[in-house]
Amino acid sequence: SPHFISCRLNDARTDKGVEVAENKKIAYLMDFQTIRVMDLVKEIEVATINHESKVDWLELNPSASKLLFRDRERNLHLYDTNTQQRTTLLNYCSYVQWVPASDVVVAQNRDNLCVW
Repeated sequence: SPHFISCRLNDARTDKGVEVAENKKIAYLMDFQTIRVMDLVKEIEVATINHESKVDWLELNPSASKLLFRDRERNLHLYDTNTQQRTTLLNYCSYVQWVPASDVVVAQNRDNLCVW
């Protein structure tokens, strides 16, 4: 399934005179309850996230510093790869997506449309 893997490949560039490093990361399911995030430039593991229920969707944000994932119980979680902290954002999540080219999330549950 395309929802079990997420890749962000950004070449090194200059943004407003500041050098931005090359960023190539991948997040994927090792099994139905374990997510691995790898840095392909440094060839290192960034994180391994063990979860108590099956994961049915995951996606990195554009800078690959945050990972959204949803489990089969429809709980939406945000994992910060820099701080290694997980936060539950929403229960009964039926829709979720990163807003393109931003760190903004749009999600929906039974009663609400949420934006973070």
